[in-house]
Amino acid sequence: MSIPPFAVIITAAGKSERFNSSSSFNAKKEFLKIDGHTVLYRATEPFFEIPGLAAVVITCPEGMMEETYLALEDLGEVNSLPFLIIEGGKTRFLSIKNALSRLSSLDLPISYVAIHDGARPFVTPDMIIRALANASVAGGAVPALRITDSVKRLSDDNIICENVDRKQLIRVQTPQVFRFDEILSAYEKYESTDASDDAEVFVSAGYRCTVIKGDESNKKITYSSDIPDAEKQSAEYALFLEEAKKSRDASRRMRELLYGIKEERK
Repeated sequence: MSIPPFAVIITAAGKSERFNSSSSFNAKKEFLKIDGHTVLYRATEPFFEIPGLAAVVITCPEGMMEETYLALEDLGEVNSLPFLIIEGGKTRFLSIKNALSRLSSLDLPISYVAIHDGARPFVTPDMIIRALANASVAGGAVPALRITDSVKRLSDDNIICENVDRKQLIRVQTPQVFRFDEILSAYEKYESTDASDDAEVFVSAGYRCTVIKGDESNKKITYSSDIPDAEKQSAEYALFLEEAKKSRDASRRMRELLYGIKEERK
């Protein structure tokens, strides 16, 4: 199939709170490594294998742009397409809304946008292509898996109060793909500043979103146990942070020399 021009937004502006609650040291989970590459690199690189990729936007925590750039390894250097790293908002919704606005300002012929969790390093080109293909028909497409366990609803005091029909329930993954103009409009009209995912915003605006078959291997890194040797990476992570600090200091000194800009050190 001919793949229309599309952009990808990789979300990596979270605080990794659940991950750090299960770890012996604090780390940004997307910056840790699996088999030699960072989680963020592995979540981003497969999109470069898809013809039609026109732009990439990565959201990151405030004050961590250098760390994010380093975690992406050489992806921002070996590709000539627009590659933006922007600081996220207070919620995921605000981060995505800002990223969509930045994409719109580039004035590129983008037909679709894929939105993907930076903590999902096992996404495959096949899943990306299937999501794009189905979004080109329905307007939006998300990968999902059926629920096989029994589902119960609990009361506030942790007592089972209702059985839930699992046949009507699914577990949604990313990447979620949408027509660019429609998801941009949906985010601009959405009345809240939070949402469970992008499909919720899209559907609430009256647009159609279909479901494609997800993959059990496309899991999201949530706890330290999801990275086999996470506990052994503390020393390497400390060196990573030091390298980012040196890069930040060098950039600050360059701005001071070139433009006379004095910045308060944090």
